[in-house]
Formats: sequence, structure tokens, C-alpha cells
Amino acid sequence: MALLYIKIISAAPGGTIINYSDRFTLTGMTGTFPPNVQAGIKDISGTDGPKPENNIVDAKDNPAAGANGATDAPYSMQTGLTKFAPMQRKPGTKITLKSASAQYPTTPYTIAKTALPTPKQVTTITASPTYTVASMENTAAALPGPTQGGAMQKFLARWRD
Repeated sequence: MALLYIKIISAAPGGTIINYSDRFTLTGMTGTFPPNVQAGIKDISGTDGPKPENNIVDAKDNPAAGANGATDAPYSMQTGLTKFAPMQRKPGTKITLKSASAQYPTTPYTIAKTALPTPKQVTTITASPTYTVASMENTAAALPGPTQGGAMQKFLARWRD
């Protein structure tokens, strides 16, 4: 007989809280557990689930958020358990550029040559958009395909052997 529980993870500003249900059993199940799991099951007494885990950090451990939830510090220079990313830019109404450019500077990196420590960052908060986007469907009918005597057929005929 195995005592099971449900793990519930809740995200909150500054981290997560993990709660566990009381233990319960399922009937009609078949199969076996490995010996180490069977030994662990014998050590369980009662139906209380594991204690909750509060991973929410104090405000003193996080950088202060600026306007719209972003900080003035570049993302790569931020420290603390929470980092803040800038808001996405509002999309333009026309395509005017012939090539794309980066919206924000790239983050420098160094290739690891040995095992790195576990990151201490808990979450990244991206600023919410401060604009709205209105869109609608295009109700115009599609143009018909090229016809036998059309300009496209004449253009393609140039390469016939």
C-alpha cells in the first residue's frame, strides 16, 4: 500500500509556495515498488502530508522595481532572486526596414569550463504592456490565381525550352 499526496505549487511575487495535500491511498492498483521505496513507505506514519515550503523572499533580497515593473539596471547586471525584463515594444503599423536589428543589447556570456553552482535566481518578471493592440480580420476575397494568358504565364514562358 502506498500513501500518495498532491503537490501544489503557487507562484507569487518574490518566489513560490509549495503546499502538499494529506496523504491518501488508491485502491485497485497493481505493480510493485523498488526496495528503497518500500523501505521509505514503512517509515511513514499518519496521513499528514509534508510541511509547506515557503520560497518567497523578503523584499530586501530583491532589487526595487522601477516604472512598469522594470529596473534601470540592465538584465545581466541585476542581482537578487528576482530579475526584471523590459516590456516588449509596441509593434509598428508598417514594415519599413529591410533588415532586423536587436531591440536590446545582447547579454555577455562566458563558456563554462567546469561545473557551475546552482543559480540563485528564482524568477524573471517581464513588465506588462502599457498599450493595447486592435486587430480585425481581412474580409477581402482572395485574388484569383494566374490565368493561362496572364502576365505570370508570359513571365514563366521565358524559360521554357
